[in-house]
Amino acid sequence: MNLIENHQKIFKTSKPIIGCLHLMPLPGTPYYDSSLTIEDHIERLKREAEILMELGYDAVVFANEGDRPYLTEVGPEIVATYVRIVTEVLPIITVPYGCGVLIDPKTTIAVANAIGAQFVRTYVSNSYVGTFGKQDFNPGDVFRYRKQIDAEQVNVYTYFEAHAGICLDTRSTIEQIDSGFAALPISGMLIGGPRAGLPPEASTLAEVKNKFPDYPLILGSGANVDNINELLQYADGVIVGTTIKRDQYLYNEIDYDRAKSFIEAAKK
Repeated sequence: MNLIENHQKIFKTSKPIIGCLHLMPLPGTPYYDSSLTIEDHIERLKREAEILMELGYDAVVFANEGDRPYLTEVGPEIVATYVRIVTEVLPIITVPYGCGVLIDPKTTIAVANAIGAQFVRTYVSNSYVGTFGKQDFNPGDVFRYRKQIDAEQVNVYTYFEAHAGICLDTRSTIEQIDSGFAALPISGMLIGGPRAGLPPEASTLAEVKNKFPDYPLILGSGANVDNINELLQYADGVIVGTTIKRDQYLYNEIDYDRAKSFIEAAKK
């Protein structure tokens, strides 16, 4: 099975619309609200999952962007709370689902393995500097870890560009993607804007897809009702978060009407 066929098998469609299910800030992180109970966290995520599934989103991805600023290695309190919350939500999930745990690839894969997620979005290679400090990812360590914990069924979709920073690898993105797919056991790639909510240029997606038509490409951020049709000409799916939130603010709850408008635009 080639990568495109595998992509379609994971999502049961060729261009999945993947809605973000953002956990609220978890214990020990700067924006954590101790007045909220674990049940409050669970109920909010259930409400949002029900909205996305009712509206016809093809898949969902659990994420803890609320735990900003990001870490490349999270603590056990994050893993424990994340898995507890998601496990309570899973019984109502009827679509393919994935996860991401900030920019911690090993924890992301371990959590995916524990919750039965079909895919993850994360970083697995390269070095970056920026808003969240210095980040170093060693793919040899990451994929050996995946093998060691018997999680090879977890499909890894990875970024090749910095999030809120710069990449220390001076090769072009095209060159990095080329060598990445040659050397790494990844299932697909993610391309986003400079930060959450900001889109990449359509020309960037077009260049990458034209160069690598056999590699699944998911638009990782920046989709909205005005650009989704153009961007889906080149992307093999999209992860959407910010634009479907109340007031288009990433950390707010999902807004039903905004989520409805987006899926209608994407499915035209």
